[in-house]
Amino acid sequence: MDYEEEFTGILFRVFGLPVTSFALFVVIGAVIGLIMALRRAKRCGVSQNDVLWFAMLGIPLGLFCARLVFCLYHFDEIRYSGIGYIFRLDYGGFTVIGASLGLALAGWITKRITRAPFVRLMDAVLPGILIVLAMERFGEGATENGTGLEVSVHALQFFPLARPGIYEGMSTYAVHMFEGMTALIAGMYTQMLTAAPGRAAGSGVILAAAGQIVWESIRKDDRMMFDMASLLMIYCAIVLFAVLMICLLRLDWPWSGKGIVLGGFLLLAVITGAFQFFMEGKFVHIFPVWACFFISCITTAAIAWLCLRTLRAATEP
Repeated sequence: MDYEEEFTGILFRVFGLPVTSFALFVVIGAVIGLIMALRRAKRCGVSQNDVLWFAMLGIPLGLFCARLVFCLYHFDEIRYSGIGYIFRLDYGGFTVIGASLGLALAGWITKRITRAPFVRLMDAVLPGILIVLAMERFGEGATENGTGLEVSVHALQFFPLARPGIYEGMSTYAVHMFEGMTALIAGMYTQMLTAAPGRAAGSGVILAAAGQIVWESIRKDDRMMFDMASLLMIYCAIVLFAVLMICLLRLDWPWSGKGIVLGGFLLLAVITGAFQFFMEGKFVHIFPVWACFFISCITTAAIAWLCLRTLRAATEP
């Protein structure tokens, strides 16, 4: 089955063009996110014009890069259909990885055009971006995407916690709904933050990345995989490490202190990866799946806490 066929169902048509649940949720999220960013602009030290520039650049760049990364992973589709396949946004097939890269590029271009400080611009727009991510995940959660582990307890087999599985009588956890709720909470929390420059943007990135790592670990449907983990999980881990490094470079701590923080991060990352191996049935079944997931959640939360504490220290006045 083609990816565009399994992508989502059509809700209705406008002038003959299909409107899907995914597209509708994303548009609603984009409108809410833009309103949130415009309201935050003055508090973050940028103008509403800066936010509008970012929106005008971020929407096309985010969509294009999200589609581009998906197509590069499924390169056979490009070889078969031609380079124009990348531009068929109506086919579906997007990635959070590509969208985040496109939005970062839009922020850099906006900075070059308007001279708005990049960090302050991200403080203004990132809470809204998290709302867009939440709505995008809710939109996917309304389709057949984001299938997780099987829900064996009958009392828990209800939407939005679970969804019908492939086989009759089976239910699986609705992973995208969990991811959407995490992004929604992170967006609402960072929208209220008015701390030092960089605190809101950094906190939002850390919370979103950690949430994606946790919930993606229980996905079992067709996804971009790298052995025991999805590429999105690995990408989020790299993002967390990058945020931590940026914060450490801003601090005047002794190298021994920075080394302890880095060592703690890497140790927690190794432990999380090890239990992902166990969850996927690699090596030997030392622990049951639920125990592996529980421990990996704790270590991921510890990574997020470590990054947040370092961010707080780096952004203190």
